[in-house]
Amino acid sequence: MNRRQMNFEESAALLTRYGIVADGRQVYSIAEAEGAAEEMGYPVAVKPVSEKIIHKSDEGTVFLNIHDKSQLKNACLAIEEKIDGFSRETKEGLLVQRMAEQGFELLIGAKRDPGFGPVTMIGIGGIFVELYSDAAMGIGILTRQDVERMLTTTRVGRILGGFRGQRYDRDRIIDLTVNISRLMAENPDICELDLNPVIVYEEGCAIVDARLIRDGNIVKPMAEDIRPWKQQSIDAIFNAESVAVIGASRPGTQGGVILKNCMKIRNLYPIHPKLTKIHGLPCYPSLKDLPQIPEVAVFAVSSEKTVSIFEEFCQLGGKGAIIFSDGFAEMGRNDLEQQLVEISERYKVAFIGPNCMGVIDNFTGLNTNYIPEQRSVPVPQSNCVGVISQSGGIGLELLEMFSADRQNLGKWVSIGNAASAGVPEILAHMGADPKIKIVAIYLEGVADGLKLMQIGREVANKKPVLIIKGGTGGGAEAALSHTASLAGSHEAFKACCEQAGFYLVDELTEDPKILVNVLSILTSQPQTSNNRIAVVSVGGGAGILLADQVTEEGMVLAEFAPGTRSRMKALIEKNLKPEQQSLSETILKNVGNNPIDLFGNCDDDRLLESIRIIDQDPNTDVIVAAIYLQVPLLSEYLPERLVELKEELTKPLIISPRGFSAYVDRCRTYMANKKLHTYTVPMMKPLSIAIEIWKHYGHSFLQ
Repeated sequence: MNRRQMNFEESAALLTRYGIVADGRQVYSIAEAEGAAEEMGYPVAVKPVSEKIIHKSDEGTVFLNIHDKSQLKNACLAIEEKIDGFSRETKEGLLVQRMAEQGFELLIGAKRDPGFGPVTMIGIGGIFVELYSDAAMGIGILTRQDVERMLTTTRVGRILGGFRGQRYDRDRIIDLTVNISRLMAENPDICELDLNPVIVYEEGCAIVDARLIRDGNIVKPMAEDIRPWKQQSIDAIFNAESVAVIGASRPGTQGGVILKNCMKIRNLYPIHPKLTKIHGLPCYPSLKDLPQIPEVAVFAVSSEKTVSIFEEFCQLGGKGAIIFSDGFAEMGRNDLEQQLVEISERYKVAFIGPNCMGVIDNFTGLNTNYIPEQRSVPVPQSNCVGVISQSGGIGLELLEMFSADRQNLGKWVSIGNAASAGVPEILAHMGADPKIKIVAIYLEGVADGLKLMQIGREVANKKPVLIIKGGTGGGAEAALSHTASLAGSHEAFKACCEQAGFYLVDELTEDPKILVNVLSILTSQPQTSNNRIAVVSVGGGAGILLADQVTEEGMVLAEFAPGTRSRMKALIEKNLKPEQQSLSETILKNVGNNPIDLFGNCDDDRLLESIRIIDQDPNTDVIVAAIYLQVPLLSEYLPERLVELKEELTKPLIISPRGFSAYVDRCRTYMANKKLHTYTVPMMKPLSIAIEIWKHYGHSFLQ
């Protein structure tokens, strides 16, 4: 890489073009430093201008509050020794600045992300920038609205808004951040930029240090639109009435499984050079022998054969392809993958893959999953959910989680290497499909981040897009500036999600399960737009844990109305045994508080009636019920009665069956088959995300 730190004079000249004034004067001798200090007036600060020193404070080369020539000379000599002398020719010198008044220190910086282009950051500045890690990112040329949104996610935003009566020039900082984003967008050779610290006052600000790094080898990412022919080709894949499976074979092989899974397609053509019949269907030796030109071809043959047969398919007039075959770029055969792309571009026929599990479309019956049903799960019935996965394995895991939670599915796509159709293209298709109301995505890498953000913003305006992302941990390349150490690609991706309006499930451990539970809640529960939660439990411990999680996730425990409290006390009191009557005051003391403990002697009627009472409470939006179905006084008919009760309720009922016994599983299965979904952990984070989505989009996703 051809990276070079710009000196102060170069940096100041570029910043000035964007209305940004960096304080100070660059000099090359002690005498010049003394002259600059006299002209500015003491006290001054002095620091090195040198490519040899990136973090000046860390090197002990920043000298502050210099009050006279003697102090200045000593500081200059120390810096001269550190950088091996001054040179006007090489621009190795000193920066002399008028000592800035105290104020609030910010960092405003930017870097160039390989997938998203310029990413601008604002956060707490000074020498503790990495320690606090309080920063927000924005992609591209930012608007004032973008910067306002960024500030709402940081402590910096609270401070600039007037924390404890101290006010700062928020508008000036917003203008400065917008100008930095424009500078980065219009100067693609600037790969990193730090203004740290920017000292902000009640009026105005001072830029104490500016560090810009130039790289002449930077390639600017382009946010190209999806070409119409490619979108038409992808749409054809999902509306196929005729499909050829190239590499179809006997049962037990991958080609045989794919063929069997596609049996719902009306015109399905197995292709094999030797076999005459597979799964009762006539088999054809080649594409030319088919009775019609298939709209879609599914490839399950070697990479070399795939390339030649794909070209033949395009020449015959095919519309779209799914390339299950591996042996392409993931195996080092970039040449073969590039041949596929060139053929696709030449004939304007898009493909999904290669090295993918392809498509499950429950509306048309297309299913190119190669896993036998007896080794995995049956494909669910259709609903309004679309899933896109970069990983076939995670995609399969999500399918099995859907099945375990009795969650249905509309469309499912494993994109593999995404050589022709990537996440943006499939997202655009699902965004335009009126049958799909919610889109869920698993991502690992983002090669076309600007396109994803551009398409995603259009889709997220109409329907929720939820994302989980792998590849967020691990080591990072050594950074040349503070900004680079904070604004890694995952941080840029989070900024993309914020600007596009995606819901990012940013949990590294349980994210697939969280995602599935969000989708289940949205598609099985009535809409609510508020977050006042009532927790009722048969067994106090589970209720306490759930109440803790409610507040941890930013929701609130409902404060029951007086009438609700009275009805709950009356319900418990009428079930007290004679020997308990003398203790009734003690027993009833906390009844009506949230969470509600119905005690270990709770029976079906007490549980069901308490849920009815809470459903009528004006201060409650969602009911969460933690139930130990195993306890003796709850009958085996309770699941059936809960299903009936659900039809009466006006509010979401989130049931958490506690435990993992076979009996609990049978109860969960029965209720799910009757469209009353239940949830093992986690459930509170999914509920909080679902409430956000209901509030944002203002309508139900019930199926």
